[in-house]
Amino acid sequence: MSGDLGVGGPAGTPLTAVGDRVEVRPPTAADAAAYAEAVTLSERRLADFAMPNPHNLPIVLENQGPTYRTFMVHARDPEGSHGLVGRINVANVVEGAFRSATVGYDSYDPYAGRGLFSEGLSLAIDLMFADPPLGMGLHRVEANIQPSNHRSAGLVRSLGFVHEGFSRHFLHLPGPDGRRAWRDHERFTMLSTDWPAVPYRPHGHRRIACVVSGAGAYGGTSLAVAVAAELGVPLYSSSTVASPATLFELLRASPVGGVVECRLTGPELRMGLARAGFDPSTVPVLEAAFDVSKREVVRHALAVRAAHA
Repeated sequence: MSGDLGVGGPAGTPLTAVGDRVEVRPPTAADAAAYAEAVTLSERRLADFAMPNPHNLPIVLENQGPTYRTFMVHARDPEGSHGLVGRINVANVVEGAFRSATVGYDSYDPYAGRGLFSEGLSLAIDLMFADPPLGMGLHRVEANIQPSNHRSAGLVRSLGFVHEGFSRHFLHLPGPDGRRAWRDHERFTMLSTDWPAVPYRPHGHRRIACVVSGAGAYGGTSLAVAVAAELGVPLYSSSTVASPATLFELLRASPVGGVVECRLTGPELRMGLARAGFDPSTVPVLEAAFDVSKREVVRHALAVRAAHA
């Protein structure tokens, strides 16, 4: 739920927002006691995926600037506790033609699991996308989350972030096993043009397809098999599926597309691709080959991706 930007301090205060249950604003030295209590209380839970430090607020304050911003989420009704719902960091801010940043966060006990932090993160995203001076004027924010951190991934998906990719050995962090290591991360993103977004918005993967004119691999690996593996999409081959109509029905049902290996005339091929939801004029048609070099496979795969850009 979006709140009021620039409210909670003097009129027009930058980087502040107030919602129904929380207030979001930059950190100050006055937050030190609440921050230390909040992180200490939540330390065991946070340590599964981060390196909590109850006493690093002075470093956080010192690092504030155009490329790194922090938002503190405060409960409007602290219920007698420390009152700090969570902390949100906006790092690696790049302006110009990029206008993008990465977002990371911690939620604190006893407020975790009550929806307060979700409201705070939504308000912070409002500020990230709002025009200066009230906001940061960003176009894109990216959250990188360890695959086993289901709660964090569920949080961003509930705000409409979409899964955009996978990064191998992305950050050197703790994991559920309790030790630090280079950890894989899933990439979730939000664009200013999509915000506010529908919760659990479909990922909207780009469907790609190509046709390899020829069928079956005899004594070697076919180009169709190799290109499908390089693209990471299914292979639908007339060597295993007898009916051309079934081949293109499988392609139509695939959310990512696929490689079709077949021998069909031009009109049959165009009709099948159209029924599968593709513009036949944009789908590359490759000549069948066997045991093609890896360099050639990658060249063909890149050309297929470019055809659907």
